[in-house]
Amino acid sequence: MGMIVLGSFRIRFGDAILLGSLAVLASVMAAPSVYCAEEYVYYGVVPGRIHYAKPKAAHAGMSQYDPSSGWEIDPGSVASIGLVSIVASRDETHVEVCTLPDKMVASSAELGAMEKLFVSLPNGSIFKVVSNHLVSVMLLGGNVGGKELNPDADEGPVPTTFFTAADGGYVGEEFVFVASQALTGSPYRILALEDAEVTITREDDSMQSFRLGANTYKELQLAAFRAYKVESTGHIMIQSGGPGSYSFFVPSVDGGFKGKRFYSVSTEVWSVAWPHDYGFRISAAADTEVTVWDVKYKRKALEVEVKGGTGVSMKPKGEVIFVESDEAVTLEFMHNGTVETDFTYGAGVAYMGVRANEETSFFLPTNSSNEAYVFAQEDTLVRIDDVPMTIMADSYLVFTVPGTHRIQADKNVAVQVVHWALVPECQGIDSFGVVIPCVQKVSMVPPVTLTPLAGEGFPTTYAVMGLAVAAAGATTILLVMRRRK
Repeated sequence: MGMIVLGSFRIRFGDAILLGSLAVLASVMAAPSVYCAEEYVYYGVVPGRIHYAKPKAAHAGMSQYDPSSGWEIDPGSVASIGLVSIVASRDETHVEVCTLPDKMVASSAELGAMEKLFVSLPNGSIFKVVSNHLVSVMLLGGNVGGKELNPDADEGPVPTTFFTAADGGYVGEEFVFVASQALTGSPYRILALEDAEVTITREDDSMQSFRLGANTYKELQLAAFRAYKVESTGHIMIQSGGPGSYSFFVPSVDGGFKGKRFYSVSTEVWSVAWPHDYGFRISAAADTEVTVWDVKYKRKALEVEVKGGTGVSMKPKGEVIFVESDEAVTLEFMHNGTVETDFTYGAGVAYMGVRANEETSFFLPTNSSNEAYVFAQEDTLVRIDDVPMTIMADSYLVFTVPGTHRIQADKNVAVQVVHWALVPECQGIDSFGVVIPCVQKVSMVPPVTLTPLAGEGFPTTYAVMGLAVAAAGATTILLVMRRRK
């Protein structure tokens, strides 16, 4: 594996070494793609270091870790494999998993609807999943209870991700996916963008149904490594995990990851006593104003201005937030990797899709070791921060520079970000879970109709309060009139 050094810009390619100036045009050759009559493609990399390093001691008389005490790798956290989870939504789905760049087939299967395939791959593996029908693909990693990931176990890592619908987008009316979580907790949320009757069917045919109004949501506990089908009469999104030590990109409800409207799980309890170097990050190519709403209480949580070419970090309070902007932006939750007094572990494995010919801004944490992989299914001309490069079909490039970046490509590409804290040097990725998008479906635009959270520029709660005040005023007037009579 080679590397390009372009000023302060460091780019690594799949199987070539190229050197030059900022104007260099680089290309990577790759073997022919796996043949499939109708092909849907998913790319990924298993992080090279899957383990967790922690301070050796806590502060005297306190439960918080003390980074000054030195560091040690937790031996129970050291993992040597990642687990690729695949589930079909249709019968007669042929799936093949191969490694790159050698195109060696690691596993293949013929799946019926809601049938699963699990494939273990060694750390550092670059892989490709090919199917003749759309599938749900998730990458899981990290030991659970000191034991290697096992799909026969009762628990797994909690994914920090949005799930893709049966049509390949992130907004839809039917979802089929494999769940993963601990024995307790309710890390899954169904976010209703429209009024919806929702039915959830597990692979053993157990069912539950409920109704959600537009701009409401429901928390769920699901069984690890079981397949689920979620059917809805209105458009919904499904998210697991949320703000914490792990990072994630937020897909736009308008399709892709660059847009003007976003829903995401947030939190009402951002730490004040022990502030952490994390938060939602808005990256914008043009000057824009952004409003963040608390979905539960239908009120404004925050208003920010973002200058073009930069980004703004924010910590909006709310169990679920709705973000709207004047100009298209990218929204992500990112832990910057800084080790604070109480030591919070900042890491992430996250995905973002980039639509063809659409310049997209995004952020890589500044106090982390970063690996941002850009995967291309076809020969693709990519421009990153004005540096043009060519990625050949079924290949990738990876760059490591922290901060805000701009990426544009003439074909759809998928970007996988892997990052972990700079301190200590032996740090790695602990447990993680992330859904991998289909490259061909990155440009999908869902036919969703949103119900505004506000009317006439005021939050709904204010409007309700106004009606209450008006009703009280009307009652007072009637009482006065009666007394006069």
